[in-house]
Amino acid sequence: MSLEDKCWTAFRKGDHEEAARLLPLVKELNKIKRRHGWDNVSLLHLSSRNGWLDVTKDLITKYHCDPHKGDDISWTCLHYAARDNHVDVMRYLIDECHCDPMAVDRYGRTPLHCAARRGCSAAVEYLLSTGKCDPLAKDEYGRTPFKLAKEYGRTDTLSVLKKFGGIKSSHPIDSYVNVLLVGNPGAGKSTLSHVINDTASFTLLGSFRNVGGVVPCTAGIIPYKLQHRTLGNIILHDFAGHSEYYSSHSAVIENLLQGSGGVFLIVVNILEKEPVKQLHQWLTVVRNEAHKALNECHVIVIVSHVDEISNPVERRRRKEEIQEIIVRERCDSVFLDCRKLGGSGMDPFFNKLCSACESIRSTSGRNLSLYCHMMYGLLEERKENILTVSDVMSAGKDNDDYFIPDKREDVLDVLHSLHSTGLMSVLKSEDKVWVVVNKGILLTEVDGILFAPETFEEHVDIASNTGIVSVSGLTRLFPKYDPDMLIRFLKNMELCQEINPSFLRMTNLHQLAVEEEEEEGGRERKGERLLHFPCLLSSDRPDEMTSEVYQFGWCLQCTSKHHFFPPRYFHVLSLRLAYKMALPQEDDKLKRRCTFWKNGLYWSNSHGIGSLVEIVDESQCVLVMMSREKGYSDNMVSLRRDVIGKVMSVYKESCPSLEVKELVIDPKELAYPVNTPRERTVYSVKDVMSAI
Repeated sequence: MSLEDKCWTAFRKGDHEEAARLLPLVKELNKIKRRHGWDNVSLLHLSSRNGWLDVTKDLITKYHCDPHKGDDISWTCLHYAARDNHVDVMRYLIDECHCDPMAVDRYGRTPLHCAARRGCSAAVEYLLSTGKCDPLAKDEYGRTPFKLAKEYGRTDTLSVLKKFGGIKSSHPIDSYVNVLLVGNPGAGKSTLSHVINDTASFTLLGSFRNVGGVVPCTAGIIPYKLQHRTLGNIILHDFAGHSEYYSSHSAVIENLLQGSGGVFLIVVNILEKEPVKQLHQWLTVVRNEAHKALNECHVIVIVSHVDEISNPVERRRRKEEIQEIIVRERCDSVFLDCRKLGGSGMDPFFNKLCSACESIRSTSGRNLSLYCHMMYGLLEERKENILTVSDVMSAGKDNDDYFIPDKREDVLDVLHSLHSTGLMSVLKSEDKVWVVVNKGILLTEVDGILFAPETFEEHVDIASNTGIVSVSGLTRLFPKYDPDMLIRFLKNMELCQEINPSFLRMTNLHQLAVEEEEEEGGRERKGERLLHFPCLLSSDRPDEMTSEVYQFGWCLQCTSKHHFFPPRYFHVLSLRLAYKMALPQEDDKLKRRCTFWKNGLYWSNSHGIGSLVEIVDESQCVLVMMSREKGYSDNMVSLRRDVIGKVMSVYKESCPSLEVKELVIDPKELAYPVNTPRERTVYSVKDVMSAI
């Protein structure tokens, strides 16, 4: 028998003394491989299986055996060590040799699968303690480590898995990056979306096809969850570019980026009449949302249709004009030959997008508990998208793949942790709790249909031009959803507020609603629950507003000519301000009146004070004006402080990236309307305070 055969036999039989004696005598130990159950099993594999830490170290450091090399079915040293519960060898392989604890064999099994199946509790505990294992990973038969332990009756291992329920660990769900595709209609978003989708299952070829006449997307947002070979795991959101969606899109983006970062892709058509203005508008919206996100965000500007400018001088001029903005804003940029087979610029585009996605993954690190990962895996496999807490607990009892806490309060804690990361939504009313498993589906359907432009087939004139929507109307539009859940979902996004019919009668919207009822055949609203959506209000400023006389004027003005207050700013402000100030109190029910229009609101209280808030000057200014009727002694100071305070607080929350200044309008120049305050005599509040 040769020395190589003797050495192999000693390793196979577990004869440590003989194996250690023969090691120095055998040449090229790293090339000795034999059949042991299957082919290409090495001495290092057997040493790891035997738990020989000293021999394992020598084979790697002295005899240059590769600890990452697999056998014929791709079992690594770590699989062998985990299979037989040798924690000291596993620790050496992971800590010093940097072996991958998520390495999979031909059947998709990780070392954790091997340890759980064999009931090697110490190995399971160690692997979980590293925080580098995915306890939800499934083999090719769809089995998780937990399911294998349960299937083979490994009760001790099941106890270890449950003991780690609260331990923080990483998991592939952390690796999904939101990619948000925005831009005006016709810019080429849908083409780019198809490119990313079409290259998800194969290596990028550097060209893409013309999508042609893109049908307006049903939902306003089309989400795609992709495992992309170049970009990794991404969720691509293709936002419709129609202006009717701008406010609700901002709410959706804010919701999507809750607890996570994202990559914004702004697509600008260089052939448009004012591409520079469009770019500034989208940069303002994107910067605001990125500023509010808790995690890192990246912005890439894609300039499309460059190839359709035949004049090289004109093409260079336009590109330089846009490039100047991109450099100033410190964005990445790509110029694409859009809607053209084999268009150039795709390789740089994918390189920049890939780099941005990797940067976000490297800084996200949510580190959720094992219970959170189990809960997420359990709920993602459910067919239902909306569940109650009772549904969740029942699902946990009826499955073999995952385990979740037994107590309701512990289940709620896990759900709230997932909610805080933005992975799903937890909605509460006074007596109910709902779990929205894939909030992207709900966001897409509700946002797309409720706010669809008139040109879309999906347009439903549910609010006329009043912004008032009945709950029964909402139920007819979305019959499969619990109306209380839907209302809570919309209110949490600050898209609407439930209002009392008695308050409606004190507004100008009452008459519009009455006219609408008459057109519908006199349908009564008595006792019906009503919602107000400011973003659905389309009426212009009433003529009677121009007769008001004001004694005080203040404004919040953008300092850059390219900045503006996005539509969502005013819609959130009106929800927070109007109902706080205008709702009648028990001792104060008379002389209250509130007037709404699409970019402003006015109300008067029982103390003779009138307050106006309006977005003017092409959305670059928030105007606040106040009046006092004769015979009333209220000096407006307290109310003025409240109104301006609310304007400022919503500004800091909704559009913190805008640079603004506070101005006071000269009392002699308060004639209304004030469409461009900067053309009046104004004084800087900062300068006035400094002078004082």
